[in-house]
Amino acid sequence: MNVTIYSTTTCATCHLVTNWLDKNQVPFVKKNTDVDEPAMDEFMSVNDGMIGVPFTVITADDGTQTKIMGFDQAKFKQALNI
Repeated sequence: MNVTIYSTTTCATCHLVTNWLDKNQVPFVKKNTDVDEPAMDEFMSVNDGMIGVPFTVITADDGTQTKIMGFDQAKFKQALNI
């Protein structure tokens, strides 16, 4: 399973997501779209027209993706099976 979080350096909700994932021992990659142009380009290609962060993409081992805007713990728990 791969978890990628698209965030900005000043996003308080982004910090909540990363802290929650750390607490639950979920490895993730964080990409700051405000300082990393390739990350912004990637974010624009995967966000399905949603604007805003945090935007998290969880890719299961079988390739299926769950995309979560904001911090919805129930969706995270379901997608991560925790």
